[in-house]
Amino acid sequence: MAESDDNERQAHRRNADKALALLRQRAERRRELVTQAAAHRTPDDVMHLVQELQTHQIELEMQYEELLQAQLEAQTARIQYEDLYEFAPIGYLTLTDTGVIQQLNLAATQQLNSMRKRVQGQRFMSFVSVAFHSHFLQFWEDVRQSDHRQTCELELQPRGGRPLFVRLEGVTLNAPTSQVPVCRIAIIDISERHAASQALAASEAKFRMLFEQTTDAIVLLQNNYFIDCNPAALKLLGASHKSALVGTQPGQHAPKYQPDGQLTQDLFNSSVQQALEQGSMRCEALMYTLSGEEIWMEAVLTPIRLEGQPLVHIVWRDINEYKQYTERLRESEAQLSAALRAGGLGVMSWTPDTDVLELDERARVLLQAPPTEQLTFDVIRSVVHPEDLAWVSKKLGDILASHSAFDFQHRLLLADNSVRYIAISGQVERTASGNAARLIGLLHDVTQLEQQKEQLRAEKEFTQGLLDNSVDGILAFDQQRRLTAWNQVMVQQTGLLEADLLGRDVFDVFPHYWNSSQGEAIREVLAGRSITRYNLSFYERPGYFESYLVPLLDAEEKVSGGLVLIRDVTERVRLAAEATNLQLRQQQEVLSAILTTQEEERKRIAEALHNGVGQLLYATKLNLENLSEKKPNQRAVIMTLLDEAIRATRTISFELTPGILEDFGLKIGLQELSKRIPKQNLHIHMQLHGLEQPRPRLLDVAIYRIVQELLNNVIKHAEAQEVYVHVVHEEGRASISVEDDGVGFNSSADAGSLKGIGLAGIRQRVDLLGGTLTVDSRPGRGTIVSIELAVRNFTSGFAPSEDAGEQDAE
Repeated sequence: MAESDDNERQAHRRNADKALALLRQRAERRRELVTQAAAHRTPDDVMHLVQELQTHQIELEMQYEELLQAQLEAQTARIQYEDLYEFAPIGYLTLTDTGVIQQLNLAATQQLNSMRKRVQGQRFMSFVSVAFHSHFLQFWEDVRQSDHRQTCELELQPRGGRPLFVRLEGVTLNAPTSQVPVCRIAIIDISERHAASQALAASEAKFRMLFEQTTDAIVLLQNNYFIDCNPAALKLLGASHKSALVGTQPGQHAPKYQPDGQLTQDLFNSSVQQALEQGSMRCEALMYTLSGEEIWMEAVLTPIRLEGQPLVHIVWRDINEYKQYTERLRESEAQLSAALRAGGLGVMSWTPDTDVLELDERARVLLQAPPTEQLTFDVIRSVVHPEDLAWVSKKLGDILASHSAFDFQHRLLLADNSVRYIAISGQVERTASGNAARLIGLLHDVTQLEQQKEQLRAEKEFTQGLLDNSVDGILAFDQQRRLTAWNQVMVQQTGLLEADLLGRDVFDVFPHYWNSSQGEAIREVLAGRSITRYNLSFYERPGYFESYLVPLLDAEEKVSGGLVLIRDVTERVRLAAEATNLQLRQQQEVLSAILTTQEEERKRIAEALHNGVGQLLYATKLNLENLSEKKPNQRAVIMTLLDEAIRATRTISFELTPGILEDFGLKIGLQELSKRIPKQNLHIHMQLHGLEQPRPRLLDVAIYRIVQELLNNVIKHAEAQEVYVHVVHEEGRASISVEDDGVGFNSSADAGSLKGIGLAGIRQRVDLLGGTLTVDSRPGRGTIVSIELAVRNFTSGFAPSEDAGEQDAE
């Protein structure tokens, strides 16, 4: 291509030189003619002729310059055209009338995947895929026969490259240097568009396959007419061919009015309109099959656009069973409502997030709710009995937290001060995220039933109390000798459980009684005689027993069974003796613990007074004896010593009687105790939980003293840098844990070896308070002391008296 362009440029340059030479020849001939004519002219004529020649010469020079400029512009335009042609983004070819490639640009060489020299002179059809030869031949014939541009789409097969789908645009031109016309062809790569078209066609094929083969009934609606449907839609309406549905209107397959009285056509029109506006629409309608049977349809309408025209894609679903279920549900709800009214049950619904309470008529009557539309949970809260309000609120909180079903009852205190019992049962509905959405329950006035149950419960508890609290073994049997009662004493004495014996024959349980004095006594009781035996035992162990057998009578004064009471006199005496001895031992232990603690506390106070206040006062005395006017600072020293003595006295007083417990409670007292210990001596980490709860004063004092003594032990013996103190009050127990990083000791040592480090006194105090103490320590690993105290021991009378407790605490 470059060589042919150079040849053409050289040819144009030669043509320009020829034209310039001809112009010079013409000028020379004219000059000769002018010279010959000048010989016969006058000087003036000659001068005039010379001026004309000069003017003509100037014009010729200007024309020459313009010719050169035009030639340069033409060459520049040709070069630009050649650049555009060569570097165009689409391929350009020049073919001879036989289809041979004469010229091609760079894009064409890339499309044909070959060098320019190798492509020139070859037939273009050799690059066309075999399957598209007929397409190209037809295109080639059309190009040669027409003066207009022709197009064709086909696949090229470059040499050694991948197939390329292109669009050919061709036109026939007359060559300026030849009488034979040539063909100019543009090659436009449309492979991506072709691939997209193929993918679209495949997608359309898949959609058509899904449309035809899906089990969902689908119809297409345009301008209120069905334009297509799938086999599932035909099956749903009982049609055998699309012609039964396509071309019809929806109203032709439905009654004029829907069951709710709405015009069917209005329903269809409004549904289509909403689908077009909102992007989707769901509706339900009663329709007819082709056989005239009624069928409830659920339709999902989705608008789409086809060639700029709106089209509605409709999916039908048979909801006959759903409608029947809904109707049955409505009837069931009506029956349930009637049953609730008959049973005196009310229905409530409470949404915690919005605090919206809904009550039916019966529930409003039970709760005496005001006749307002908007109710809140305050309606229930206002009528719950004050003694039940706290645990009812906690119960509801637990129900909402666990999302569990519930069934409980509580009391109501109504405006007329009457107390009613109400039972609540139901469940919690959850949201999609798992949170409690709504609490639904039934309310039932069980006041009468509760009163009857209370009476029966009282009678049963009284009877059972008599049986279980009796020191005597008690058993009862009916006329058929079947056991009807067997109290706990009998269980303890025989090892036989009540549940295993009730309903069984006495002689089946104890077959050896049949021919014994016990069997004879049972038969006499069933005959109506009362018997007292001092040497008759129903236990299988030795001892002294008193047995009382009494016949039981029914309302008609007939013997319905018998009652046997067995009293173990020996055990009662033995237990009384052991109880006396145990009480004496406990009193001795308590007295010993109190005396020991008092002595230790007196010793500690004496040491504190001697080593602290006594030394300060002695130093003050010496300063007063040596008081001199020559030592002006001596008075300040004396005042300082007196201040130290006062502070020491207050510290001892604080340790003896911590008034901060009375004023601010245990939590502040323990925090103040930790502040009194200098951090350079010991760094204390204190964690206190649940101490806001009320406790007996004795328990607070005991906890305070125990923590105080443990910290003193750590300071005196542990050589620790840090100590962690945990005091927790929860679930009716007070827990104390003190952990230090000190030298530790052998915690497996006996109590005697622990006396020197103060733990023996703490152990005695904990035992006296009915608690437990554990020590975990190893040399070099620090020490952990854990103490558990039961709060009930300080409220049930188990703990020592307050005076003894104070003495022990001090």
